[in-house]
Amino acid sequence: MEVKYIKDLKSFDFTIKNLSLVLGYFDGLHIGHMHLINYAKMNSSGPVGVVTFDEPLKPVEGQITTLEEKISLLNKLKIDYLFVLMVDENFRHLSYIDFINKFLKRFNPKMIFCGNDYTFGYNAKGNVFDLKMAFSNVQVMNYVNDFNHEKISSSKIKELIKDGQVKEASVYLGRPYALIGSIAHGFKKGSELGRPTANLIPIEYLVVPKDGVYITRTNIAGKIYDSLTNIGTHPTINEVRKPTIETHIFNFKDNLYGKNIKVYFYKRLRDEIKFKSVDDLEKQIDKDIKEATDYLKNNLK
Repeated sequence: MEVKYIKDLKSFDFTIKNLSLVLGYFDGLHIGHMHLINYAKMNSSGPVGVVTFDEPLKPVEGQITTLEEKISLLNKLKIDYLFVLMVDENFRHLSYIDFINKFLKRFNPKMIFCGNDYTFGYNAKGNVFDLKMAFSNVQVMNYVNDFNHEKISSSKIKELIKDGQVKEASVYLGRPYALIGSIAHGFKKGSELGRPTANLIPIEYLVVPKDGVYITRTNIAGKIYDSLTNIGTHPTINEVRKPTIETHIFNFKDNLYGKNIKVYFYKRLRDEIKFKSVDDLEKQIDKDIKEATDYLKNNLK
């Protein structure tokens, strides 16, 4: 896959014959998005390119994926090109007519693929009907439904994550949800309990799951470790006001401070609660670790 970053609508010039374009922001690149892209691949006679943006065009409450993660996921789908529009204030105020004439038409696409709810241009005033008026071959795919016949959307997945339903969110993502960030110094109470934790500072715009204890796996420099993650204010010991994200990585003792890791969320085990004693907390942590170990062993091959 060739990635092309477009910083200026006036200067870019791509002459790619028989190019099909797939349009969308694709936050999360969930199974509905993948279905659309695979449909485009199956129904195109030439190369397929995805058009997306480096950031949302309008304010949103959190995102599911970083641009880098989105690029990695798209690469696995084996598309030919990814066109990333670098958003600035000029582009945010670009009308839907100019988006068509100054941007899309310059690709001279043979086909265009999008979902039936695709909108574009300033204040999202452009829609699929405008695309069909401007191009002769626009393929519009209905959205993919879940088991309750409801639309699978990035918004729905974000709500599931915020509610702690990470296992349900993974069904629609086609993979476990992940938080990416760096490790900072914490209160070191985990080490005092004999169960050291990595204090994760996630990329600020990523959606953070609801407070609680989660079965996770952690990617450290490409190697995957089983882990247990607590999100909350640890009320039993040194309670804090703002929730922290602390991951106990099984069978790992190296120093992680300042390094970046990726934590995959598989299942929410329980609420975070205040225990009567540190001893009760330690016993519960041991139970959590055993449950996490058994779950990862028996459910993930």
